[in-house]
Amino acid sequence: MAQTDSSSRASNVQPVIKSRLRLKHLEVFRNVCELHTIRKAAAASNMTQPAATKLIHELEDMFRVVLFQRNQRGMQLTPHGEILRRHTGILMADIGNISADLEQFANGGGGLIRLGILPSLSSNLLAQSINRLIESHPRAHFSITEGTTDELLRALVANDLDITFGRLLHAGLPGNLRVTKVYTEAFDIVCGRNHPLAAQDDVKWKDLARECWALPAVGSPLREIADSMFTSRGDLRPVVAVASSSFHQMRYVIAAGNLLGVIPHSIAERASVDGDLVVLRPKQAAKVAPISLIARSDIELAPAVAAYELIALQTASALDIQ
Repeated sequence: MAQTDSSSRASNVQPVIKSRLRLKHLEVFRNVCELHTIRKAAAASNMTQPAATKLIHELEDMFRVVLFQRNQRGMQLTPHGEILRRHTGILMADIGNISADLEQFANGGGGLIRLGILPSLSSNLLAQSINRLIESHPRAHFSITEGTTDELLRALVANDLDITFGRLLHAGLPGNLRVTKVYTEAFDIVCGRNHPLAAQDDVKWKDLARECWALPAVGSPLREIADSMFTSRGDLRPVVAVASSSFHQMRYVIAAGNLLGVIPHSIAERASVDGDLVVLRPKQAAKVAPISLIARSDIELAPAVAAYELIALQTASALDIQ
């Protein structure tokens, strides 16, 4: 019975929302969420306080829920309000994107690609895919955000990114995301050329565990991979002196001192050729956590973004990244 009532309630609400909901409702709601008082929200929305109060009451009437509760900190969102806040943020971002796309088209632009990248992403893949896209779409332009997979996924869900590279270890992604594997890269365990272990032919895991390490940041997929390499071998625990996901920077930190590190094979290989690093154990966790391209499945990609996705996949295949 509860399920029937819920379905009936949803079907009754939708026509009311279609006929009554205006952007001004959402603007005032968002301002109350940020400012926590009707008075400040009304001023930010360029209206009187009674008018702002009326719009909030209309929203609650339309959705048939209470959106705010008053306490000593002002107006705080209820659980229903939190749901509306999340969807309002996405909707307002969508509207902003419409305006930006129309303005770019009017000015002869070819489209903005808001791309998320990981610190461990192949530099060759990024460089070649971007340049190939610009060659085929001369008026397109990129806005690039670097971060962890979790950070990039939050931006994608909030519609602050169009598409992102990510490294997924676990299931449980939101249902509105589409994931396409791009490549899988192994990781090498490395040290500087002056490290005592650099001269050893057969380095044992117990020897590695006694050293100080530069590892990816705690909570990142790559840190889980690094930790698992030791936990799968018993009670070995490395001493982590530096936690960073900037592998290009860590290459030089490791090379300059006595730290060990886990860095992508492509970076380690290049550093080995340059004489900066020595590879102690090559190609660890080669089949774990592939790099994927992730986009929202409930939004049609803009032509330039769709073109970039295809080019990135073609470029990765041509590079034969391992």
